[in-house]
Amino acid sequence: MADDQDSHRDDGPLERASTAKKPHRMDSVVRAAFASVIRERRQELNLSQKEVAERSGYSEEYIGKLERREHTPSLTATIMVSAGLEKDPTDAFNDVRARMLLFKWLEGKDSEAADY
Repeated sequence: MADDQDSHRDDGPLERASTAKKPHRMDSVVRAAFASVIRERRQELNLSQKEVAERSGYSEEYIGKLERREHTPSLTATIMVSAGLEKDPTDAFNDVRARMLLFKWLEGKDSEAADY
């Protein structure tokens, strides 16, 4: 029986579900809302992107990409960037959720987005 189990075992990399490779239809909305929250807070504190990067542990390039809506932040990035901006991550998350309504028009605008 062990031989039978071994013949079905695949030691190759695990494949992701086909939709996991595509961005979510709301990614552009989340990116825009997060970008507006962090840019506004950075400007309130009179910080440069470089200073936010140093405080959060990310590169200046990554902070810029977040502000330009080129990346959807991970949960870790949301927490660390918020902390770097002296903002409680829960408050930042709530601000993003509230602003998502302002950017609802971007929903599904990504041609690569998964169709749920």
